[in-house]
Amino acid sequence: MNTLHQKPQSLLKEIQCEIQGVTKPWVYLGSLFTSFCWHTEDHYLYSLNYMHKGHGKTWYGVPSSNKEKFDLAMKSFMPKRFRKNPELLYQLITLLNPFYCQDEGVRVYHTVQKAGEFVVTFPNAYHGGFSHGLNCAEAVNFALPEWLPWGAKAMQDYHEKMTRKGGKRPDVFAHDQLLYHLGAMLSKIVLRNRDKIASKQRDPKLLNSCIKEVVCDELPFDPKAFVPRLLQDFSKSAKHELHYRKWLEGVKMTSNEGMSYSNAKPPQCWVCKNMPYFSHVQCKNHPERMTCPQHAFAQCDCGVDCKGLAVVVSKYGIQSMQNLIQSITKTL
Repeated sequence: MNTLHQKPQSLLKEIQCEIQGVTKPWVYLGSLFTSFCWHTEDHYLYSLNYMHKGHGKTWYGVPSSNKEKFDLAMKSFMPKRFRKNPELLYQLITLLNPFYCQDEGVRVYHTVQKAGEFVVTFPNAYHGGFSHGLNCAEAVNFALPEWLPWGAKAMQDYHEKMTRKGGKRPDVFAHDQLLYHLGAMLSKIVLRNRDKIASKQRDPKLLNSCIKEVVCDELPFDPKAFVPRLLQDFSKSAKHELHYRKWLEGVKMTSNEGMSYSNAKPPQCWVCKNMPYFSHVQCKNHPERMTCPQHAFAQCDCGVDCKGLAVVVSKYGIQSMQNLIQSITKTL
């Protein structure tokens, strides 16, 4: 499980930084009736849980197709708590009888995990449960190519409908960073085969066929589903980023290119809790309050002359990556 995220089919290997509890497994010790509250995984990732030894563990699961029904069941059972804290379900502190959920029309599944057994949870699927006695288990997250739409949905759910307190849930890794590095993975495949590809450049049909062949041969999963989805998600991120850069350029904010992040991990936006990868805004009067470009003037009341845009990936770099993914998509 320590190396699961480094497997060829795993997308998380492209994050390029270690994340405790996500790419690095956590060990869980349970005792009689210790519970884990209803929740979905960070970024709606898959999870893998292995029971090393001890008493069993009861799991309840709700498929992603019933997530909205589950949300409504929770809110109808404890409306006062949700009025006070609308983001209660993101905080891993809520238990609810699964029989009540079933009475509300939610499909709930059940299993008992024993020593030596694995439990896999799927993207955007609520799960919770309790231990039958002393036990020891280990859990880690992973992402297959099929996860990409769920990752995009997580970003939408976390950040697009903000509350007064900002984003609904903090990111644990930068989604745009993952998309960019997945694009870089395709770029490396093309570069490794540049001589073979260059030999076909005179004939567009042979060139497209050659690019398709090398990508299909070297990509460890089906490119026909993966690459178009990557293009869709990256194009959305690129459009969002370049739109706000143009806005900041229009208000005469200075920018510094060639910046980088320590430990390859971007900062968290002070306002929306997103982790902006392509660039972020800093204020010299409030250096601890870094934000994404969208919330450049929500971090403090300082004027534009106190702020600066730190650019990690240039406009050319973003557009070049988008063009590369698009050109590969056209060959498939």
